[in-house]
Amino acid sequence: MASAPLLTPAESRAMRALVEAWSAFLALPAEHPDDQDEFRTGLHHLQAMILMRPARRDLNGRAAP
Repeated sequence: MASAPLLTPAESRAMRALVEAWSAFLALPAEHPDDQDEFRTGLHHLQAMILMRPARRDLNGRAAP
């Protein structure tokens, strides 16, 4: 039994964009030893915001658009 995807296409695109941002950041020359860790932490926060959207929809009784 196949289940519906949890993320909408737009949410999936946003997640892919964050992955692209990480790859682009890694290609930049290092300016400070903490930059990579801080950027990663920021991306994880953004990913969590996107990943909580399906749960919020469920709690609000709404289906994915």
